[in-house]
Amino acid sequence: MSPAPIAPKRWALSGRIVTMAAEGDIIDSGTIFIEDHRIAAVTPKGQSAPAGFETVDPIDTGGTIYPGLIELHNHLSYNILPLWHVPQLYQNRDQWQNAASYKTSVTGPMSAIALADDGSLLPALVRYVEAKCLVAGTTTSQGITLSNWSGTIHKYYKGALRAVEIGSPPDLPRAHSKIPDVDAQDWAKFDNELKSSACFLLHLSEGIDAKAHSHFLALKNAAGTWAIEPSLAGIHCTALDATDFSTMAEHKAKVVWSPLSNLLLYGKTTDVVAARAAGLTIALGSDWSPSGSKNLLGELKAAKVVSAHFGLGFSAYDIVSMATRNPAEILKWDGKLGTIANGKFADLLVVNGRDGDPYDHLINSREQDIALVTIGGQPHYGSKKAMQQAGGSGEDLVIGGTARLIDFTSPDQDPGIEKITLAEATSRLGAALGNLGTLQHHSLAMSAAIASGKVSRHGWRLALDEQFGNNVQLRPRLEYNGIRTGPDLHAVTAAAAPLHPIKLDGLAVVDDPVFITTLTGETNLPAGISAAIAAFY
Repeated sequence: MSPAPIAPKRWALSGRIVTMAAEGDIIDSGTIFIEDHRIAAVTPKGQSAPAGFETVDPIDTGGTIYPGLIELHNHLSYNILPLWHVPQLYQNRDQWQNAASYKTSVTGPMSAIALADDGSLLPALVRYVEAKCLVAGTTTSQGITLSNWSGTIHKYYKGALRAVEIGSPPDLPRAHSKIPDVDAQDWAKFDNELKSSACFLLHLSEGIDAKAHSHFLALKNAAGTWAIEPSLAGIHCTALDATDFSTMAEHKAKVVWSPLSNLLLYGKTTDVVAARAAGLTIALGSDWSPSGSKNLLGELKAAKVVSAHFGLGFSAYDIVSMATRNPAEILKWDGKLGTIANGKFADLLVVNGRDGDPYDHLINSREQDIALVTIGGQPHYGSKKAMQQAGGSGEDLVIGGTARLIDFTSPDQDPGIEKITLAEATSRLGAALGNLGTLQHHSLAMSAAIASGKVSRHGWRLALDEQFGNNVQLRPRLEYNGIRTGPDLHAVTAAAAPLHPIKLDGLAVVDDPVFITTLTGETNLPAGISAAIAAFY
């Protein structure tokens, strides 16, 4: 006898609904009816509930409901690190990656943690950086930049948060963000990678000088054909001009903008006005905590401040679109996510309050204003009251002095992965970052053993572009005018500088005064930028 079918879970949320389907498409008072993973109906107040929901009593959020935030550029595993005090202006990414303080503040600590890990830090790291996204309303992020991707790492990132590199085929096709080394250096193979992908997110011309620009020019082969496809989403593109963006638009490519990171490193940001004028779709990414916003909610604020400061002309709706409908379109997920509509996955963000301009309301909100976050109809984070009303459960934590619950459970999680609490993850990572000197000693010994062939390292390693020779790239490395545009990955490097303890980056800006202090001390930011961002908090 076959088991009885499980009844669908039906529940509902009421509040001001910002659908993001189009500017001004707002339901001032309405209800979203949810059945299992999807939105069953969206109705204004006074309209009858859809069939099957007659006995469902909607939860009155008293707030404003948005699509869950979708981030298209991050380096998730580095988000345990605090904001780096950038010591000088740079012209391209190769320069700052060789800075002494960058190595002791970023690559050194992460290398030490990666190579000295006894297996306890990876689940802790993934748990912590996933929490950083959830507490700020992000339901999807990008940036699984770890080696051994095809073997182990993707299992760790099959958590509550959606990862664009995993997706959920066939509904949500997975995006690519890494290319094999040989393909990154071979025009035809690189072009084929783009042609065979639904979405390919790649660093492109990050920097502001001719060397950075040459990475874009190298996409054109000797026959005059561009290796640019509709799948290509160029991350940063800070060295590109109006002509370049017109070329990208002709090939239906896209752009991912990280304004705060650009300004921190280069004092300038992408010419997004020219990109928009060319017709390119633009999405946002916070980049990573060492040189960017703590989360995507913070990057919305940075985008608003930068737009106002430079007179870029982006409205609040434009900016919110960069974290909802636009990234969904770039991922080819727009039929399932990015807006609030019948049949779409119930990835939702509820923010306290329902007054004023609905788009500014989200940009102005802080982490303590996040009332509820759902992914696929499952409550994963929110105030204790909202989570309990929605039938959710989870681990207790406090954000901005308010009681919260966070739930990391997911049906896709690998049963072999250690399930640790956020509290335990915080403890393990804090201890590791406080003991970097010892970890560095162990990691250097392990690195030497691997290099000599005495040890076969089948486990995981943190691997950002150019940090390790890890056989994958996050950007094309095509030759331009016969000159290799990337650095020599096999060059002999100087002896590693001693590492000193650093503090685990805080989960939220509201509970991390060091973030604002560091931000306001960043000398590369144009006058007034840091103060304007800090004013939101």
